[in-house]
Amino acid sequence: MRKPFMWGKQLPTTAHKGAPLVVENVHKRFVQGAKIAHVLRGVSLTVKSGEIVALVGESGSGKSTLARTTVRLYTPDGGKLIFDGQDVTRVSGRQLQNYRERVQMLFQDPFASLNPTHKVRTILLRSLPTRARSLPSRARDALLREVLDQVGLTPADNFLHQYPHELSGGQRQRVALARSLAGKPDLVVADEPVSMLDVSLRLGVLNLMLSLNDQYGIGYLYITHDLASARYVASRIAVMYAGEIIEEGPADEIIAHAMHPYTQILVQAAPDPQRHGRGDVDETVFSGEPPNLSQEIVGCPFQFRCSHVMNRCRQEPPPMRSAEVGHQVKCYLFRDEVTTVVSD
Repeated sequence: MRKPFMWGKQLPTTAHKGAPLVVENVHKRFVQGAKIAHVLRGVSLTVKSGEIVALVGESGSGKSTLARTTVRLYTPDGGKLIFDGQDVTRVSGRQLQNYRERVQMLFQDPFASLNPTHKVRTILLRSLPTRARSLPSRARDALLREVLDQVGLTPADNFLHQYPHELSGGQRQRVALARSLAGKPDLVVADEPVSMLDVSLRLGVLNLMLSLNDQYGIGYLYITHDLASARYVASRIAVMYAGEIIEEGPADEIIAHAMHPYTQILVQAAPDPQRHGRGDVDETVFSGEPPNLSQEIVGCPFQFRCSHVMNRCRQEPPPMRSAEVGHQVKCYLFRDEVTTVVSD
């Protein structure tokens, strides 16, 4: 049975009710001189309470923009963010602060995301909930020791008075995770949290995230370009390309039965100890360049690199189709509820 995520007796709380996050047809654009880059183009995604969803895609696909939009570092230009049944798309002030306490961000670079002039104690103090910061100093320090214990930095007193540069990369990322946990969140948006760590440290951080999910029901939107780590931590995978979700489904189903040509090449390129070399990877799938997001895209965004492109792919974007139970794909190769290839 999962424990409610709360600090000890110093800060009694009531466990939050189920708080799914719904990203509904979200758009985000950036102005670059005379050009407008449409980085998110109608993204829809749901993260249920206590669920780990992996968002996978190559650099430039819009993953980090979606992460920052989800935690309201960016405000969507269109669409909605629904959290716990409430529209938080444009909330401000205290409402936005409450939302950010419950939906926290874990950044990619553990050194850049921590203020180098502050000790760990100060970094964590600033992330405590408002009422916790009003507690006596001894009670606050007890909370900080507890959160450091939660992320495996023990004994906590050895870390509270250190600066970020005095810690290893893995320790810094654990401090960053502790900071994101200090507000007792329901959901952590983790933007490639292990990509800048040594390979030997990555598994420890991923296992820590899984442990916190198992013990306290903390959900994650885990953003990565690494399909192998996505499969390791997530129950569901969404694949992003050119600002769109192009395939989504249970993690094992996506890996075993990838349907979109882009997802298929990602799966084939991922390390697999049971496959020698690169196997039958179709190199022609990635010929050409991804679309320019500052220009209008007519048709399927993957048409410029796809070896299966058909005439209708160039004329109209494919809708999201249900291929299997819980498995959806945006591709004209498949019809609803079937997995057979169709011709142009």
